[in-house]
Amino acid sequence: MLAVCAESCKLAAELIKKGEIVAFPTETVYGLGANAYDTDAVAKIFVAKNRPHDNPLIVHVATTEQVAEFAYVNEFARKTMETFLPGSLTVVLPKKSTIPSAVTAGFETVAVRIPLSKEARMFLSECSVPVCAPSANTSTRPSPTRAKDVFEDLQGKIPLILCGKDCDVGIESTVLDLTSDTPTILRPGVVTKSVLERGLGISVRDFSAENKKVNSPGLRYKHYAPSVPVLLNTNGDVVKVVEKIDELHKSYDKIALFADSDVCDRVMHKINGQELLIEVLPPTAEGVAERIFALFRDYEKRCQAIVMVFEDKSEFGRSVLNRLMKSCGSHTF
Repeated sequence: MLAVCAESCKLAAELIKKGEIVAFPTETVYGLGANAYDTDAVAKIFVAKNRPHDNPLIVHVATTEQVAEFAYVNEFARKTMETFLPGSLTVVLPKKSTIPSAVTAGFETVAVRIPLSKEARMFLSECSVPVCAPSANTSTRPSPTRAKDVFEDLQGKIPLILCGKDCDVGIESTVLDLTSDTPTILRPGVVTKSVLERGLGISVRDFSAENKKVNSPGLRYKHYAPSVPVLLNTNGDVVKVVEKIDELHKSYDKIALFADSDVCDRVMHKINGQELLIEVLPPTAEGVAERIFALFRDYEKRCQAIVMVFEDKSEFGRSVLNRLMKSCGSHTF
């Protein structure tokens, strides 16, 4: 691992140009990058992550001017990028033939992002090519929000990890499809429907809320799951939470509870002396998003099951819930 600086970014960019893959920080999660024009380099991403080849990748660039090299950009797409990028938004555009089908899983569209992270853009600006990058973790694992998470999953599989700040958004970017008449959210994130509608001045469809399968990066397979079971409660019913903990203690010795301070206090007053690890979650969806993947990774080493209570019904809370539902296999109690 090398700390992000001018020299390390130049070294990382040289590796990209030579057909290697490099992990780098963004504000959302760490990415695993390759030259988007190099099919052999792109293939290394899928091998390192054990990622299915029909799962498309997001192409990262440092400036909006670069996007026209590999995607068709109409006036509305240009307005959207000027309004929200750099930022935690990915836009889906019609692709040009310069982008190989290995990047787009054979689709005639390409997902594009300009990260808000200055560290990410420092690295990307040194690359003379667009960089396609999924999250820098083994597929199905919690996304990496710290350099040590990348090292844990990919040590020995990639030549370089750029070590930057811990990610302060904590979940992947919103994916917005701009290839139809109505802008459509395919994956929810911190750039929410209301934020998009205010910025664009038109209605936006939220396809991600319709519980249908879509061909978008990060949506087609199991994701975000630690190595221990996650059991999710979304209504704060303390009686059910205590019953679930009692049930789990028949099979497991060490169980962790993730919940806000009120639920944690009420549960602790009701359990019958069983060993229970307590993690008090931040009071906001933003705070939970920033920490949750790291907590999954930390606690899978300390416990045999995680019971989580998440009740946030805010717009961004629904984006966080989208990730939590995938981490628990869509099973709630």
